[in-house]
Amino acid sequence: MRDELSMERESWVCMEGSWGATPRVKRTMKIKAWVNTEKGRGGFEVYDVESGGEEYYGSGGIWLGEDNYIYDYDGTGSLDLDIIEWLDSLGLVDPDERCWFRKEISNKEMI
Repeated sequence: MRDELSMERESWVCMEGSWGATPRVKRTMKIKAWVNTEKGRGGFEVYDVESGGEEYYGSGGIWLGEDNYIYDYDGTGSLDLDIIEWLDSLGLVDPDERCWFRKEISNKEMI
């Protein structure tokens, strides 16, 4: 079964690499994600609306284990929390408190 997320929100963003980071700026970010539980994988795309992704853009893959819980992603240094929470709403985040993705959700709740 394929599920999709499409949303926008304002965020403080920057580009970051081994050279350091650019100053943070406020942008409207478009967040898209999809997952196919039958195939055990999905993907995501995050970009700034103002430039259509010319200034700030990230994309990557999402992998589910045999238990249909997310176990990995690739393409960006961190997976957007809105995507993790969306996967959790679909029951695709392991409920075990030791799970890295579960910890990310718990850390937000502590702020």
